[in-house]
Amino acid sequence: MGFDSIIRRLYGWACERLYHECAGSYDWISQLVSAGAWPAWRRLALDEVRGMRVLEIGFGTGGLLVELAERGGQVWGLELSPAMQRVAARRLAGRRLNPPRVQAPGQAMPFVAGAFDTIVATFPAPYILAPATLAECGRVLGTAGRLVVVGLWVTPRLASLRRWLPLFYADPAPEQLAAMAQRFTAAGFAVRWRVHASGWAQVPVLIAEKCAPATELHHDG
Repeated sequence: MGFDSIIRRLYGWACERLYHECAGSYDWISQLVSAGAWPAWRRLALDEVRGMRVLEIGFGTGGLLVELAERGGQVWGLELSPAMQRVAARRLAGRRLNPPRVQAPGQAMPFVAGAFDTIVATFPAPYILAPATLAECGRVLGTAGRLVVVGLWVTPRLASLRRWLPLFYADPAPEQLAAMAQRFTAAGFAVRWRVHASGWAQVPVLIAEKCAPATELHHDG
């Protein structure tokens, strides 16, 4: 097993711990690894929300769920991790907010068909690319609904940083990007990418729309 493979396995193991027994440390670790840019990266999803019925899947510690709820509308959250649910509940209570939250996997959402206008996921685990997850997103979205995914990868804007951080912050290979888009297409979505310059990094936002016609790439900022 090569060094890169060992590092990736350790990284995956650490991420798994953050979603369970170390959930209380998730926010400050996210701030650390992003050099303070995490909240701004996460907020990139807000500009892409359409309609009043919004579902955040994998809401984690609830930071974006708070912002969605404060904007009004019918906001729901879905998160499988009990530890994350507890952290988010405390955060929401501190802001006197109580959007409905459910504990369930993205591959089997307990919602009726067409329940939402927009689904949001930020920096999701690999479950987001599972065919079952994408099929469920298509099912619970309305006819013109959209799925917004932020942070499938992050790329440093400076070449020097790209050389030093290739394992954690790097663009996927072209064939990986094509395969990723194909999964959304197979689930009945048309895919657009917006790549935002945010702080020291470029952060992609994937917009997958039902019944939308085009696939294109935009660079903002």
